[in-house]
Amino acid sequence: MLNEQIIDDLKKWFAAYVQTFTSENNEVQQNINLKEEHTRRVCCEILHLGQQLGLNASELRLAEITALFHDIGRFEQFARYGTFMDGKSVNHAQFGVKILQEKKVLARLDDSVRDLVLRIITYHNRAVLPTEESATCLFFSRLLRDADKLDIWRVVTEYYQQRDQKANTGLELGLPDTPVFSDAVVQDILAGRIVDIKHLKTLNDFKLLQVGWVYDLNFIPTFQRLKEKGYLDMIRAVLPETEGIDKIFTNITSFVMKECEKKSVSVERPNGHSLVPGLS
Repeated sequence: MLNEQIIDDLKKWFAAYVQTFTSENNEVQQNINLKEEHTRRVCCEILHLGQQLGLNASELRLAEITALFHDIGRFEQFARYGTFMDGKSVNHAQFGVKILQEKKVLARLDDSVRDLVLRIITYHNRAVLPTEESATCLFFSRLLRDADKLDIWRVVTEYYQQRDQKANTGLELGLPDTPVFSDAVVQDILAGRIVDIKHLKTLNDFKLLQVGWVYDLNFIPTFQRLKEKGYLDMIRAVLPETEGIDKIFTNITSFVMKECEKKSVSVERPNGHSLVPGLS
């Protein structure tokens, strides 16, 4: 059974674990703090989305656990490799699952629920979700991915607004800040698909990749939250004034508006039962 005591204990474990990465190196500590705050805010975002979709109390707790631990691999990743780029270090999702298993963090959960949580965390950073998974796993994976994107948009827009005062190369993935962007990135977005990370060559490309995430959102409340926060407008303000960029944002804005105008529906449950068998 998932109750509030389990959630509280897991939050305490998380806080204590993060403290083990306290560093006198300002850049390291800055990035550890960044991921700790990100985690807490993703927890808030996933609860907000879950409530909008009509999840019950136990389902919301399950969603919160996935958010709490989705980036648990980031702390050791940055401490060990000095980067958040998985391609230059480790796959942070798989690394996080390994940490959770080795430290038996989820030992109090039923086997089926623990396995579900680990699979959801494994999938949260994949380019495409596996088609052979259960409907329940895919639902919570999409929910986590949406909540994650919402807070990453918060992180990067806040950063871009104050970047001149305090640059963070870790957050920029070490990409050069030049006034150009890659044609392949533009073509990805104009085709209505998320940007292939292999096409990133500049910081502007990375910003456009973040804009293209709208094509990987799954729930109407996510689109509404995105519009409410104005994150896309904030990214537009730190991109060059070009015809190509204008076309991208015309398409993106139209797409988001259409999604926001759709009627949101609560999640469907078989015979009114929980989405997760045995979850109460």
